[in-house]
Amino acid sequence: MTVDAIIFDVDGVLLDTSESYTAAAVEAVSVATGSDRFTTREVAQLKAIKGFNNDWHVAIAGAAWVQFGSSQSFPEFTQMVDGAGGGLLGLQQVAGPALTEEFEIRLTRLAQESYGGTSACRRLYGFEPETIRQVGRWQTEAVLLAPQLAEPMISRIGIVTGRNRAEMEQGFQLLGWQPPPEHVVVADDPAFDKTNPAKLVAMLNRMHSRKALFVGDTRDDLELVMNARQAHGGQLDFGYVGPFPCPWPEVEIMAPKVTELLETIEVAHDEA
Repeated sequence: MTVDAIIFDVDGVLLDTSESYTAAAVEAVSVATGSDRFTTREVAQLKAIKGFNNDWHVAIAGAAWVQFGSSQSFPEFTQMVDGAGGGLLGLQQVAGPALTEEFEIRLTRLAQESYGGTSACRRLYGFEPETIRQVGRWQTEAVLLAPQLAEPMISRIGIVTGRNRAEMEQGFQLLGWQPPPEHVVVADDPAFDKTNPAKLVAMLNRMHSRKALFVGDTRDDLELVMNARQAHGGQLDFGYVGPFPCPWPEVEIMAPKVTELLETIEVAHDEA
């Protein structure tokens, strides 16, 4: 496959975050509920439905299941949330009035404390951790796409991530490479979070892309691409990286790792 632009999600694609964001969501639920029923297995099930690209929302959903919906199996619970539209709105319909704003704020803060820790919580989120005081799970993140592979095509790379700007700056320090600033979309404005395609489409237009590939690992990544296709004048395909079998039939290309997927891709360097 030949493309003139390749757009990456970050977590699970460019950086291994299984022991950082994922573990932070699991720890937040455990601390908030006193239960260890919510595990990485449940996180993966949430990522496979709409509306849970944000790991803080994953933590909220996990705690809501433990406290308000544990009479159901987790697959039954996620099916109900998905059927109600997915994400926090679907979760709120399923959990009802017990899912308060205070509940959501507490789970978000606990997950941020676990991820940022004493080393980065203030820099990333503007506060010092109070309940979960540890060095910060972000330090466990491992690079999945090394500079020597990224740099030859750096001018044709874009980033669309659920990270805020400070988290992404930290991510670039870990990666050791960075595309042009105008090719980076972060989640500081919640109105443009995945699956809203506005920023992705604007970036593809700035790159003068006629045939692009978006590489992601969640249902929301796929939904983002499907939404963007309606607004972007060129071709936009979706590449999946992650555990097999791939759960979605709409995927054009797939591989267990981003490096393996790139072996099947040629990125054109001309911008004409």
